[in-house]
Amino acid sequence: MTRSLEPDPQRLLDAHAAANEFYRARLLSEPRALAYLRSRGIVAAVAHTPPWTLGYAPRGWTHLHDHLREAGYTDEELLAAGLVTPTGNGNLIDVFRNRVTFPIRNPDGHIVAFTGRDLSGRANTPKYRNTATTAIYRKSELLYGLSEQLGGDTQPAAVMLVEGPADVVAVARLRQSLGADQYRRPYTAVAPCGTALTAAQVARLTEAVPPGTPIVVAFDPDNAGHAAAEKAYTLLCNWPGPVDAIALLAGTDPAELIAHGRASAVQTMEQSRRPLADLLVDQRLSRYRLDEIPGRFAALHAAAPLVVDIAARDPAHAARLSAHLATRLDLNPLTIFEAVYPPADDAEPTDYAAPAPDDSPVDPPNRSAAMPLGGAGFPHPEIVGHQYARVCPPAAPATAWVQHDPVTGHTAWVLAEGVADAPGDRDAARIAAEVAGRAAVLIGARRAVELARTALNAHFAQPGTRRGDAAITVLTSFDGEQPTLGRRPFTVAWAGDITAYGTTSSQFTSLTASHNLRAHARRQDPAAASMAGDAALTASVRGGGTIGVNRIDTPLHQIVLVGRALAHTDPGTIRRAVEWRSPAKAIRHLAELSDTAAALAIRPRPDRVVPALTAAQLARQDQTANSKPPQPALSARAARLALPAAPARHTPTR
Repeated sequence: MTRSLEPDPQRLLDAHAAANEFYRARLLSEPRALAYLRSRGIVAAVAHTPPWTLGYAPRGWTHLHDHLREAGYTDEELLAAGLVTPTGNGNLIDVFRNRVTFPIRNPDGHIVAFTGRDLSGRANTPKYRNTATTAIYRKSELLYGLSEQLGGDTQPAAVMLVEGPADVVAVARLRQSLGADQYRRPYTAVAPCGTALTAAQVARLTEAVPPGTPIVVAFDPDNAGHAAAEKAYTLLCNWPGPVDAIALLAGTDPAELIAHGRASAVQTMEQSRRPLADLLVDQRLSRYRLDEIPGRFAALHAAAPLVVDIAARDPAHAARLSAHLATRLDLNPLTIFEAVYPPADDAEPTDYAAPAPDDSPVDPPNRSAAMPLGGAGFPHPEIVGHQYARVCPPAAPATAWVQHDPVTGHTAWVLAEGVADAPGDRDAARIAAEVAGRAAVLIGARRAVELARTALNAHFAQPGTRRGDAAITVLTSFDGEQPTLGRRPFTVAWAGDITAYGTTSSQFTSLTASHNLRAHARRQDPAAASMAGDAALTASVRGGGTIGVNRIDTPLHQIVLVGRALAHTDPGTIRRAVEWRSPAKAIRHLAELSDTAAALAIRPRPDRVVPALTAAQLARQDQTANSKPPQPALSARAARLALPAAPARHTPTR
């Protein structure tokens, strides 16, 4: 038996070209097809002419089949092209009947398939029908509208991903009918061909547009559109440019917007455009009842993985989304933070060898100033690997926080203090210190200050909260935003006038520049006289302003963070109080300078490598360090995620 040969691909391309001319010749004489196009914002003059060449497949079973047979094509060729299909009795009938046809072109511009939109309105008839996979067409590899609009020297202002071919043609019409004053950022729309977006389609799009071209997703606001948007986000996470979305109202799509008014459609699309991730977060929240506590927490857990994914690439964007979640869900900012950056799961306990004894002389702890360490928010120095001590008297509107990451072995020290001694400012210092402390070991000092700023803005935006603000300084035992194992230069970031000092073998120097009017005036004129209001801040956590950052490349024997009570103290006085003293003794001497002095003293130990501890060991240390139960980090709410305890309010050791 002789095996039939595969049809020549060129014959299949020619058959599609002939079929398109057949359909195209019938479009302008079919009122229902023209009415459908008008309802989608498409005029016949645009649809019928290149580059689109839309057509109409007439009613009847074999009109195209008969026409192409007369033109010399065999049944085998028409079957292989996907233009006809067999019935149960073996007869061949047209695939597209009573449909508006949209030709699909390959990168070379040849028609290889069709999408047909039904005009019958019958309930059991699919609205769209697409050519099946053939030797010249795989729908997962092509985007409708790509060949017609992109390629060569074309550089679109933005590419819009839409669901249907009618949306593509309608959006293209905007560029032809509106001037630059009305349509300043024209879109070039493309659509998947009867399938959800695929990696192959994204690859073709990447080849067709310059790097940095924005992508704007405008899928229908229904369940199918939501699923398509989620998949698009996954495929576009590494797109070399912005990935935005247009939040359409229920029951609308781009073509319908354009049909109701071109200028108003452009305005609506611009006003509703935002990052795709933001749209997906809100879509996930919309699945739950946010007027009930269980619904709010279920919504948080649904949205948190998306924010986690964003945080790995854009911490600032993740911080903004965290603030948005806190506001939408009416939850504590720290609750949001714990959902985005959950503590590591407890691992099997490992043997922990205590560090070698410190050979340098250590003064006995001052029993009137130094506070006990080892509680939640203050891991024991033997765990941290750097000796430190702190003081935060109740009279000071300040909070200190120390966070150690057992995975990387790095530590963050934070001192935050209210801009005034008011309840709201005390709240601000407490929130900022804990948020920044927990975040700094994960995303670095500067990003931690940014996150604290976002958390405060979200917290104080909630109804019934006091007004508050704080200054903050964050010190990390590594540089940059990605902590890695091993020794790294320390980094300090700050907003406000909490000062960091460092001591070398021969120098005592400030590591920060105060963000207040006095410091600003002295930078302009070192001889400037003091004036009333010099203490006013030019930057703070909530008030905004520049976040200072200093990467400390010089090895330091000691680092001291001193609060606002000592902001105007002569640096020589600070030096005499701390230089060549252990952290505990340095804290005692600083406390003697002011009854409201808040401070952290750290003795870096770059020569010491601390074994990693499991989260379980850290938790046990927190639980057993103090007999007095710790207070909650923020004001209590009816329900919230379980958080590790905030720093306990210790009284000075007597």
